[in-house]
Amino acid sequence: MLAIEMPRKDTKLRLDERILSALREKADESGMSFNALCETILFSYAKSVGKLPPDAEPLPEARGGARPNAGKRKKSEDADFPTDDRSDTV
Repeated sequence: MLAIEMPRKDTKLRLDERILSALREKADESGMSFNALCETILFSYAKSVGKLPPDAEPLPEARGGARPNAGKRKKSEDADFPTDDRSDTV
């Protein structure tokens, strides 16, 4: 997607480390990115206090849709050492 199609803006926040830790943990549990979780929470809050219209919808996912475990490495099962039922020891 072109940058002009993504009306999101980078920003920097200074937050209590406990809040960051809790949000990162919740994002991980939910299969969301930290940014997506924060945007969801803040969007809901802005609607609830009347700063966004009640019919406002969040922006779509910029990468073509939510992806479970996006950005996480897959855990390998010792690919270098295949297991075998045969015993090579005497």
